[in-house]
Amino acid sequence: MAFFGLFGNYNKPGPGVSKDEPKKAAPIRFFEIFARKFTKLVEANLIFAIPMTVIVALMAVLWLFPLFPLVLHLEIAGIEVSLNVWNLYVVPIPLILVSPFRAGLTFITRNFAREEHAFIWSDFWSAVKGNWKFFLINGLITYLVYFVLSFSMIFYYHQVTSQTFFYVPLILCLVILIVFLFGQYYLPVMFVTFELTFRQAYRNALIFAIAGLFRNILLTVIFGVTLYAFMKMEAGIAILVFVVLYLFLIFALSSYLVNFTVYPLIDSLLIKPYQERMEAEKNGEEKDNSEGFSGLFSNEPVEGEDEEEDNDEKYVYVNGRLIKRSELKKREENSGSQ
Repeated sequence: MAFFGLFGNYNKPGPGVSKDEPKKAAPIRFFEIFARKFTKLVEANLIFAIPMTVIVALMAVLWLFPLFPLVLHLEIAGIEVSLNVWNLYVVPIPLILVSPFRAGLTFITRNFAREEHAFIWSDFWSAVKGNWKFFLINGLITYLVYFVLSFSMIFYYHQVTSQTFFYVPLILCLVILIVFLFGQYYLPVMFVTFELTFRQAYRNALIFAIAGLFRNILLTVIFGVTLYAFMKMEAGIAILVFVVLYLFLIFALSSYLVNFTVYPLIDSLLIKPYQERMEAEKNGEEKDNSEGFSGLFSNEPVEGEDEEEDNDEKYVYVNGRLIKRSELKKREENSGSQ
């Protein structure tokens, strides 16, 4: 058992590896890739640290020089609660702006996770340019979820001291938070791998939040334990370690760990079933779609459409992304006319 699936079912060999060579244990592959790509991960982290540092500096300015210090005084169940609204909800707003840059980091670490090459500088910015809208929208949604759930949980937490009924909405908020967090493990890699609508990507990410429950829990535990260990360090050592990791590794390593963990599930439940169905259709066979997780890629013909139109709506795997045949035709026509 590969740690409840954290490192399991990832059998895509890298270049230069014989197909007859016995497959190594996934944890070994994880650290072998990490060792081989260490300098590349550092490069990617340094690139990402540039916009991140600008955002952190902006947050520091907002924290040190509040335009209007806003403290909200609430009386909840007879208890007076003071909320520093500025620090809780205004200072974090710039984090939304760093979301598009996660596209570049995700694309590179996803390629590393499936043992493919990536050109660090060009691929980073190409991925940002091609995916920034979805990442920015997701950043905004993440902030709104944080805003609503944090305020609600503070309110319900103080209410339970007088009315136990409020445990119900408190637990419900906690469940929503956990499912949303788990879905965030899958959204970035889906944004850079598939050409989907934003709604489709979110729907599938939330499904994967349940389908990949054990690996999602383990990822959360790993991050939680790491944070706890860091907080237990002496202040001076903690600051030094944080600065070094911040500049050289923490963002790229976190992204690599997440993508190495979740991509096998996406590959086995989305990409492989779709490719098998396309292969079966190509060979004139009928593929039973009742088994497995069909996800987004159900290509049942729509009444009133001819076969050519239906084929144009099917997805093909090109340069690491699934795109519609119609979109591929447009790109080929555009490139041919230039």
